This record gives sequence, C-alpha cells and structure tokens, in this order.
Amino acid sequence: MQSVETEAKTVEEAIQIACEQLHTTKDALHIEILNDGPGKLLSLFSNKKAKIRASLDGAAAADENSVDVLKETLETIVKQIYSPASVEVNNENGDTILNIVGDGSGIFIGKKGQTLEAFQYLLNKIRIKNFRNSAPVYVDSESYRTRHTESLVNLARNLSDKAKKRNGPVTTSPMNPKDRRIIHMTLKQDKSLTTWSKGEGTLKKVIIAPKQK
Repeated sequence: MQSVETEAKTVEEAIQIACEQLHTTKDALHIEILNDGPGKLLSLFSNKKAKIRASLDGAAAADENSVDVLKETLETIVKQIYSPASVEVNNENGDTILNIVGDGSGIFIGKKGQTLEAFQYLLNKIRIKNFRNSAPVYVDSESYRTRHTESLVNLARNLSDKAKKRNGPVTTSPMNPKDRRIIHMTLKQDKSLTTWSKGEGTLKKVIIAPKQK
C-alpha cells in the first residue's frame, strides 16, 4: 500500500488517517488535496468531506537494509515467546510482509490481531526513527490478515444487502482506519449505495445506506 485516498472533516484529519494507514509521518508523504472540505469551523455544520490522496515520497521505497534489521528485531522478540519461531519476508502487491512462522496456535496473532498490530506498531516506530525514507512493513502470521480482509469483505456485502432490503442505513461496529477502508473500497463500485465514517478518534463506525433518489 504505497498510496491511499482518505476522507475526513478536515484536510489535517484526512492526512492523519493517511499517516496511520501508511505507518509513517506527514513529512514522508506526498499529499494531493482532492477536495478542500468546508474548513474546521464549518465542518461542524456541513456533511461535505475533505479528501486527499497521500503517497510515500519517491525516496520511500523498500530498503533491503531496513527490512533485514526489522526482520532480525522481530525474530529476536518472537523467539523469546516461542524459540522455534522464525520470520519470513514476503512481498504482496508491493507491500513488505514480515510473516511469523510459529506453532499454529495463534499465539502471535492475539485477540482480533492485537498482538500482530503491536509488533507492527513497534517495528514501524523503529523504522521511522532509523530508516526514515523506507517503506512501512506489515506483520502477519498464519495468513491472519488475508482471512481478516476476506471476513471484512463478506461483512460489507452482507450489510449492503441488509441496507437495500430495509431501504435504510446500517452501521458497523467501531473500526480502525485500515478496516474502514476495506469496507469503503468493497462497496465503492455499488452506485446504489453510499458509505461514510462516523465518530471521533481513530475508531469510527462505517454507515452504509442506499442513495436517495
């Protein structure tokens, strides 16, 4: 994921979401403003959203040295938990995936992927500090992220059917920016529906509703 499009009440909020999704800082991004939005004050009274396209700066490409260091760091951590564990480096759609090979018990995944997220957060903090211009890395184990994405796609389709049947909005539980993006992108091509995020902070709900004719 080298570029993303994000929406929020203000441009700054949209940039912050992009930073979270790309696991980087604002100064490492190239920002293209697609829609200015209503501004901070008017955002309280308007449904209009600011929209940006953010991409990693040209220098921010996968760096072999940074990946090797991060792989070694992760492997040192996981071996303290389960000594036979190892870490493989995979590339999926341009993303660098550090895949933890363990005992198949899910010990490195945690509840709802929280352990994987903690590993990923730590490694990307190290990356930003020491390899500022390298691309983010993602941590996986036992194909959890693929299965998680598939479950979100199925959720989006089931909720879209529900919204159409009741001819009214339906709501997801609070989600992080990456999970919300999967919901939005899954339903983006359905011209009969509209989706938007609602809530404050990082965790927000996704509203799915039929478009008004």
